[in-house]
Amino acid sequence: ALLAGGAQAGIRAVVLDAESIPFVDISAVTMLSGVSEELAASGVRLLIAHDIGQVRDVMRAAGAEALVDAVFPTVAAAVE
Repeated sequence: ALLAGGAQAGIRAVVLDAESIPFVDISAVTMLSGVSEELAASGVRLLIAHDIGQVRDVMRAAGAEALVDAVFPTVAAAVE
């Protein structure tokens, strides 16, 4: 769904609202990193809204700093 949303004409960013995601594992972070790279190849950024501590910590542990840098406190902040 993230890739499909990013494939639409005129889209510059896709925002994933992570407010209801209390936990991720390395597999999820690897998948999100891959999606982020695929979107970036088309000039689209993957942004993550709601800075959930455990999610951010696992992204850092997995070496996904590009994802960590794309985390915003709210959907509005990500869109802005």
